[in-house]
Amino acid sequence: MSKVNSETPNGESAVVTEEIAEKRIGCAHYKRRAKFVTPCCNKLYMCRYCHDENEEHYFNRKSVSELICTECDTRQKVQAECVNCGVRFGNYTCLICNLFDDEDKKQYHCEGCGICRVGGRDKFFHCERCNMCLPVQLKCVGHRCVENVSRSNCPVCLEDIHTSRIPCHIPDCGHLLHRPCFEQMLKSGHYACPTCQTSMIDMTNLWNYLDSEVAATPMPPEYADYKTTILCKDCHKLSTVKFHVVGLKCQHCGGYNTCQTNGFHKDSGSSEQCDSSSSPSSSTSRSSTFEPRDEPINDDLPQANPLDEPPQA
Repeated sequence: MSKVNSETPNGESAVVTEEIAEKRIGCAHYKRRAKFVTPCCNKLYMCRYCHDENEEHYFNRKSVSELICTECDTRQKVQAECVNCGVRFGNYTCLICNLFDDEDKKQYHCEGCGICRVGGRDKFFHCERCNMCLPVQLKCVGHRCVENVSRSNCPVCLEDIHTSRIPCHIPDCGHLLHRPCFEQMLKSGHYACPTCQTSMIDMTNLWNYLDSEVAATPMPPEYADYKTTILCKDCHKLSTVKFHVVGLKCQHCGGYNTCQTNGFHKDSGSSEQCDSSSSPSSSTSRSSTFEPRDEPINDDLPQANPLDEPPQA
């Protein structure tokens, strides 16, 4: 075991071992005074994340039955305080989840979720149908329930959402994705939910920008009288609109988050039909992705909703 030299106030040299430092700080994930005896491989780890980083298998901390006090090295069953020296293993202790943490993260155990979460019990409520904790603001403004929505993986990174320590964003459609994934999508110009393709933020500024682009970009005369039928992914209604390469605007909600449902035809009522595969534009309009131009545009286009699901403790 390596040693670190330090100097005391009276000038004397003291030796501090890594073990003492470990007792004080716990690990990179939790501040605690106990090590788990992992039942899967019978090894000692400060937490499940330390185990999973070093082993080729995963371990459920609820399966732990024994731990070792880092103050006196006493092996004992899982409990809040050491039977030998009496030290408390963590200021926050949950014997249901086997969670010990000295750092105050406003942890609380949610019976509905079956896990400990951070952020404060007073700031969240458990929705029985969604089967997850939601911000209390949604009790007043309401939210769209999606049954067991948090029991699925993030549609962007495909990692687990329910037991993740990464905060999750809740768009208006009710589907979940990790907040870093959500923010990366906005930076990349993708504003539609990857699950249902509904717009995740207020798109008014972008729709106004596309209106100006359509007005400034007249179609060639041979295509000026063509129309097409579109489906809006936001209001889920059909419209018959003039075909334009910039985008196809919904006649009901005014958005460009639309897609063609068939080919396009002349407004004169001619029976001539053009297959969508030969259309000058792709079958999906440019609403879900936005190609930035060289000249600067409005900086206030995408603004995220701050409502998140609380991460696991």
